[in-house]
Amino acid sequence: MLHNIGMRLSIIFIILLTFVTGCKLTSTREADEAVTEQIQQENENARLLKAIDAHVSIREYDKARKILQNSALNREDIKIQSRATILNANFHLESGKPGKALNMLYAIHEDEIPFTFIIAYHEILAEANLAYGNYLKAATEQLKVTKYSNSSATLKQNSQKVWEIFELIPLEQLEDLRLASPDLLISWIELAFINKTYKYQTKKLEDAIYGWSQRYPDHYAQISITEKLLEQSEKSIERPTKIGLLLPLTGKYKNSSIAIRDGFLAAWYLDKEEKADIEIYDANSLNIIDVYQRALDDGADYIVGPLEKEATNQLYENKNGDIKILALNRQDKNKEIRNESNLFQFGLSPEDEIIQIAEIAFNDGHQNALVLTPNTPWGNRLAETFKKYWIQLGGEISEHSSFINNTTDFSSPVKELLNIDLSEQRTKNLRNKLNIKIHNVERRRQDVDFIFAAAVPNDARQLIPQIRFHHADNLPIYSTSHIFSGIVDSNKDIDLNGVIFVDIPWILDIKRQLSIIQDVLNRNWAQEKSQYRRLYALGVDAYNIIPEINRLANEKNSMMPGETGDLTIIAENIIKRNLRKAKFVKGKPVLLE
Repeated sequence: MLHNIGMRLSIIFIILLTFVTGCKLTSTREADEAVTEQIQQENENARLLKAIDAHVSIREYDKARKILQNSALNREDIKIQSRATILNANFHLESGKPGKALNMLYAIHEDEIPFTFIIAYHEILAEANLAYGNYLKAATEQLKVTKYSNSSATLKQNSQKVWEIFELIPLEQLEDLRLASPDLLISWIELAFINKTYKYQTKKLEDAIYGWSQRYPDHYAQISITEKLLEQSEKSIERPTKIGLLLPLTGKYKNSSIAIRDGFLAAWYLDKEEKADIEIYDANSLNIIDVYQRALDDGADYIVGPLEKEATNQLYENKNGDIKILALNRQDKNKEIRNESNLFQFGLSPEDEIIQIAEIAFNDGHQNALVLTPNTPWGNRLAETFKKYWIQLGGEISEHSSFINNTTDFSSPVKELLNIDLSEQRTKNLRNKLNIKIHNVERRRQDVDFIFAAAVPNDARQLIPQIRFHHADNLPIYSTSHIFSGIVDSNKDIDLNGVIFVDIPWILDIKRQLSIIQDVLNRNWAQEKSQYRRLYALGVDAYNIIPEINRLANEKNSMMPGETGDLTIIAENIIKRNLRKAKFVKGKPVLLE
């Protein structure tokens, strides 16, 4: 019996022992599994962070952001939070919301940013400031990356990024920014100012950079950036090796072409820089495409011409290659105009003169205009241009009359313009009705305050006296350069006294008339007595503008003081001329401004 009891107790003990042992084994296994899982999670987190940091190091911010979004990383961890904020800020920046990106970035304390993200933080902050127009803050943040650059290559790369920020700052803002910027940025601003001022004047740029280098001998921009600026400057100055000059040297435009050619060659002769070879071709509207192709085959890397409008239209429609063309006329406005960066339109366009003389008259306080032009396609073109622009300025056109070139009767169109013909008709009608003699006193219209008259010299010398004879001697008269032959002759032009007109510096500026190039042309071709004086000037400018083309095309508000006017490039690569204002006094043109 006792034996049985003992056996039972032994069995119970064994059972209890087994139960206790089983519980201990289960608990240990679960703990091990939990530890293993924790280790695996930590390894996974480490792997994810490593992947995120790796993408950020090569600026693949979007990939890094997606990994972070899809992970189970602890968002309570300040280092994870800062990573997420920086990546989200970049997302908003790329979505066109730089202000939101800035707010997010400025909310981060820099000591909370992991080292692997510090470069990204400053670069994204720089980009956001730049997008917001904060140039100085953008440059300051980009410069902070410098201390984390661990090689000359990365330092050079970051310096280039800093420089790209300063290149975006307009020239007119640089001087003001210099006064408000920290010392760290002054050197960069000075270099940017030098580059924008002398970008297209390589020798001056080189001298200015040398002076800058002496002031900042250990600057990050030394050599890598300054050498590149000089290299870009040299490339930007157009110095072709062979120029094809395409002009109609036979036929209707022979004399005009010869004057342009001689002016072009005189400018080439006096050029002290390395000169291109010049090949001259007889090109007109019938052969322009063939001649153009022949010039290219002959090795021309720059084309000047053609002169005729129709030839210009044809060349614009059939040109090939990337060689620059400086056409000496403008394409028809009714033609489809393509945005061709290597096609430039230059010439003595009367539209330039019409617009400027209208502006002068308007600025002189006039409102109501009379228009008097020849009854020719040229005269009608000038009249329509003047009317259109005068109305745009806010003026009014009271009357337009036309006259016939080389006529013996300039009285009739003037009477019509001044409404004197109506006054005479009323007197005639009254005389017939009353059948008595009536003394008529002519009265001109009183609703106008000036006359715009376009005429060539021979017509103008008869037209202007008729205007004054018919009681309009107190009305100011404005005209274009066509009213002056270009040759001073006070006896012939005495009747033009008081007429205000515009003309080119070559004709009006005393200094230009005494220049070396005019002296050369006067001694060799008697240019000062030629009716083609303005075309000599066009030839001179056509040569001198070649190295200036890129500057004029790319630099806002840039200008070249030329012989045919102050030259600028406007829409569609049209070279616009700003002329001089003059007035006939004692039969001679006198410069007014």
